[in-house]
Amino acid sequence: MKTSTSDQTHPVDQARRALGEAALRLLSEMPYAECDLENIIAATEVEADLAKRLYQDKLEVVETGLAHFDEDLAATLASDIADDQVSTVREKIFEGLIQRFEAYRPHKAAIRALNAASVSNPKIALTMVNRLNHAMAQLLEVTGGGGVGLAGKMRAKGLTGVCLTVLKDWLRD
Repeated sequence: MKTSTSDQTHPVDQARRALGEAALRLLSEMPYAECDLENIIAATEVEADLAKRLYQDKLEVVETGLAHFDEDLAATLASDIADDQVSTVREKIFEGLIQRFEAYRPHKAAIRALNAASVSNPKIALTMVNRLNHAMAQLLEVTGGGGVGLAGKMRAKGLTGVCLTVLKDWLRD
């Protein structure tokens, strides 16, 4: 089931990635409440039995999709700034935040749907904030901003706050 050099992963990992991408795609088209695990499975070529063994609910699938997206984004940013000896860490972090919002543009409707659903479902809100906090820790690691240890966790939480503040305007844009 290996399709390319960059996608030479275990079939289960490929199934997780496909399901996560499908969940984000579907959430761009419908409210969270209308999207279910069956819809997500139907939007992929993943066998239903395997998908149901991997995931018990749609929020897990959505989180997986966001995690893969964030990992890919961190890898892209790392390669973009690998040879940058001129920019400061602060400039690299700022560039990373800009790249993040630009990369998420195709999924803006999905983020909007998740935010709307999180108002009545604290589990969604907690999942989304934890995912964003993890992504900010990745951003700090990639840019040399110190994303590890207690100080790194505090920096990541600060960046999460910045992102949440900007998110409101980004969603209205």
